[in-house]
Amino acid sequence: MEDKIKQIIEKEFNANTLEIKRITEGYSHFMYEIKIDKEPKTVIVRFSNNKKEDVCLEKEKYIIEKLRENQIPAPKIHVFKEDYMILEKLSGIRLDSIWDSLTKQEKIQVTKEIGILLSKIHSIKLEKFGKIEAKGKIESDEAFEFRAMGEKTKYNLFLREYLKHHFEDLARLVSYEHVSKEFIINLFSYLIKNLDKVKYLGEPTLIHGDFMTGHLFVEKINNEYKIIGIIDFEFASSYSPDYDFIKLHRQGFFEDLELKNALVEGYGKINEQGVEIHRLIRDMGFAWAVLESGNKELSDKKIKELEEKISKKII
Repeated sequence: MEDKIKQIIEKEFNANTLEIKRITEGYSHFMYEIKIDKEPKTVIVRFSNNKKEDVCLEKEKYIIEKLRENQIPAPKIHVFKEDYMILEKLSGIRLDSIWDSLTKQEKIQVTKEIGILLSKIHSIKLEKFGKIEAKGKIESDEAFEFRAMGEKTKYNLFLREYLKHHFEDLARLVSYEHVSKEFIINLFSYLIKNLDKVKYLGEPTLIHGDFMTGHLFVEKINNEYKIIGIIDFEFASSYSPDYDFIKLHRQGFFEDLELKNALVEGYGKINEQGVEIHRLIRDMGFAWAVLESGNKELSDKKIKELEEKISKKII
């Protein structure tokens, strides 16, 4: 891989590679931080690890360009090719690396900034709900249809996409024999009972899909932390905006009243009950994905956590 990277840098920048550092965070694409002997000095090389249309590099290119068009600080794309993308190395500090060292007032201040940033992202509306694919194409429901035999019954457009996508993960999880059937039944029952909490009647909205402090870069300006960059867009979708609060919920932003109030102050009203249901279903999908990758221990741990949550709320 090092030889391949050196060849790419020489080809794209007519430069020599000084240092190659593997970025190990994340579960998807392979990434490297590269130092070179010409401007821009440091770049990020992102290799495709998945050819699926809804997580491919060409999809990320579309999202980055859409965000930058709307003055949202996504990294500049230096070079784009089918199997790799060379990105600007954002300045600043990754927020998760300093979060625990911040004072309470600093956390409150930057949490308001997080809310403002999410509000800007969610102001971008799209034509329909679904997974975003290469070049911005939205993969949405195209079910088999009989010829018209009367007036069509209305349904919730978002719920159809939401259930279709997540029931795929549920079906995959069920296929593993060691996963308790009782857990699957209880999970399904819990979801059906709480559908009203995730029902969304607004416009299809661009969401980051993996919004968390580890994907935000900050810099202290005039004694306040400002968000100067956001990264990783492979899970971006046209969805309900509530879905983008899952990782913040997981990181405790809703448990701390002061942080939750700062988030609401920056963003506006948040459907907290809906966020909780989205988190539970997202965790179910994560349990399947890590099990598929061979990490049975982590999957079983996540399933046990889900069982405990459901048992407390289902009775």
